[in-house]
Amino acid sequence: MFTLRARYVFPVSAPPICGGTVTIADDRIVAVGARPAGGPVRDMGDAAILPGFVNAHTHLELSDLSAPLGRPGSGFVDWLRQVIDYRRSRQPGDAAVWHGLMQSAICGTTLLGQISQPGASIRPFEQSGLRATVFLELIAPTRQREEEALRLAAEYLDDASFVPVDSPASESPQSAALADSAQQPAAPTTTQYVTVPRSTPHATPPGSAQHATAPETSHRAALPGSAAHCRRGLCPHAPYSVRWQLLPKLAALSAAASIPLAMHLAESAEEIEFLATGRGPLREFLQQRGVWEPGIICPGSRPLDYMRVLAESHRVLVVHGNYLSGEEIGFAAAHRRKMAVVYCPRPHDFFRHPPYPLAQMLEAGVCVALGSDSRASTPDLSMLSEMRHAAQAHPQVPPEAILKMATINGAEALGWSDLVGSLEPGKLADLVVVAFPQRHAEDPHRLLLDSDLPVIAAYSGGRELRADGTLAWHGG
Repeated sequence: MFTLRARYVFPVSAPPICGGTVTIADDRIVAVGARPAGGPVRDMGDAAILPGFVNAHTHLELSDLSAPLGRPGSGFVDWLRQVIDYRRSRQPGDAAVWHGLMQSAICGTTLLGQISQPGASIRPFEQSGLRATVFLELIAPTRQREEEALRLAAEYLDDASFVPVDSPASESPQSAALADSAQQPAAPTTTQYVTVPRSTPHATPPGSAQHATAPETSHRAALPGSAAHCRRGLCPHAPYSVRWQLLPKLAALSAAASIPLAMHLAESAEEIEFLATGRGPLREFLQQRGVWEPGIICPGSRPLDYMRVLAESHRVLVVHGNYLSGEEIGFAAAHRRKMAVVYCPRPHDFFRHPPYPLAQMLEAGVCVALGSDSRASTPDLSMLSEMRHAAQAHPQVPPEAILKMATINGAEALGWSDLVGSLEPGKLADLVVVAFPQRHAEDPHRLLLDSDLPVIAAYSGGRELRADGTLAWHGG
């Protein structure tokens, strides 16, 4: 047992505590308050202790980039081509992911929503001290690829190297898989499974006469709510890269297996045009890649049509949401229990999108989490920098709401909020320490966000995170 003390403690689930303490035993928080509850005290000085930051959307396999690709304000499809070209120039391996984990640890992130493609190794996530939900990215713009995607999804959920979510590799932020055929799945492993029954019918897209059921799969037995570092999810990539007919099947699979989905949605003006008309730069892009089929979308559709199908899943992250309408924001708010929107502040500005409707979302009651996206569109993986950027871009949004987006909201979005996201007795001791300026503010949240001072320490399960992303035992 040991205690950390600092100028402020931000439980997030309660008001900030001046001169607060957090007492830790083994991997859990045992007390949060004004006085130590036991063990030696480590005084962090003029600093704040907060829950570990949650990066709800990232692609760590691009973490070897030293700067974003392209120029700020360049077209989305032009940027997409640069991402594909960059991927083709790289050697496969885990080095970039490890580099991303190290960057994340240094920046105080303790939970990640990672997007990975079939064949990507999960070894870095198993060996690092950070927690992650690893979403398998599925690319299926053609009917042939649709069947392949379902097979890959089922095999991914059967992979014995993961622990189920909520009951409990490497490509793409914006999909080099559009350029290459799907990789072969890994050989089946030997383990004991329980069968997940086929689910009841779910909603189908406009113009489709067939209902969807989950493909029968096996789901490895595990202790519900376990604190394992790796969990799994599925990521039907985006409306322009996944056939509309696949979504109800994946939503049914998500519900049957109790795993989350994530989908890039309402990300660009080009996407909105493509959904509405079936034309524009994204259609030209697909035709150039030889993967255009008319059935990929239903012309005249919009993000709301996708959100209605995704709402049938166990849990879903609507990634970006830059162009969500008022009606779509209301839908996300009405489904807050299982649907969250992930806002990536600096990538949003990199593409020069119109102002993000953050205040409207929060006022409506949407669960908004924060993500960094990949190094292809952001200068680093710092969630503290994403928070500070969001606070500057949205001065009307209360600073405590910004902090929640990078902590408890992110944990809720990923399905981890029973274990992390706030400093409360019984939760895992995942926390971060940020240096504070030597000045006073009526609202201490301003000292966190109106500053450029860095993270000075981070802990995962009560153990300090080293700069290489691994864990050290606390000396106390």
